[in-house]
Amino acid sequence: MQITKLLYNLGSNDVKLIRRDSFLIFMFLFAAIIAAVLHYGLPWLNVYLAETGLLPMEGIATSLAELYPMLVAFFALFDGALLVGAVFGFVLLDEKDGNTIKAMLVTPVPLKYYLVYRVAVPFFLGFFVIAGMVLFIDLALLPLWQMLLLIAGASLTASIVALFFATFAGNKVEGFALSKVGGIAGWSILLGWFLPEPWVWLMGLFPPYWISKAYWMAYAGESLWWVVLIIGIILQLVLVIVLIKRFNKTAYR
Repeated sequence: MQITKLLYNLGSNDVKLIRRDSFLIFMFLFAAIIAAVLHYGLPWLNVYLAETGLLPMEGIATSLAELYPMLVAFFALFDGALLVGAVFGFVLLDEKDGNTIKAMLVTPVPLKYYLVYRVAVPFFLGFFVIAGMVLFIDLALLPLWQMLLLIAGASLTASIVALFFATFAGNKVEGFALSKVGGIAGWSILLGWFLPEPWVWLMGLFPPYWISKAYWMAYAGESLWWVVLIIGIILQLVLVIVLIKRFNKTAYR
């Protein structure tokens, strides 16, 4: 009963905090804007570049359509998770400012249930947001079962981002700075598309990259894509555990 009440209270508080912050609402809307721009803009731009001879062109044999997997990976699989994670990261910072976490320490409900909620909600909401983006963009799609597995792997990034905010940011200003760091780190996904092997695997130092790499391998018909996906999931789960332990240390200070 206590756990059910906790989940209800946390969920109600999340909705209240998000509804009163227009910036957080815009972040959700921004995911829809990204999906719309890619869905309508990329095919048009691909035709325009081809007709004008800008891409492909002499010396560059690649068409824009060949870059669709890279763009979907970055803007949907990664940015979709980043946006959801940032929203809940800012919610966590609001709770830190309101001493919600400190108050949790003196309740009968263990802090671990709070942390499970804080990991699970960004993951599941991230899953639906990313799935909506990918399906609406409707470019470079794989069979549904493969896409769902990849989206699940990508959704872990949302939990990581939220925990990263809660652990390393002391206020919203620092949270904004960390969101920029996360966005810059995501450039490794774009860079990884162009790097030759074995240098491309250096991008694996950024755990979310493995999900994008698995997507590209699956799209290219490579049979070992699932191995790369599993590696990406494991690395992200390890990072979640590390961040939870770090969060616990800061909570009990």
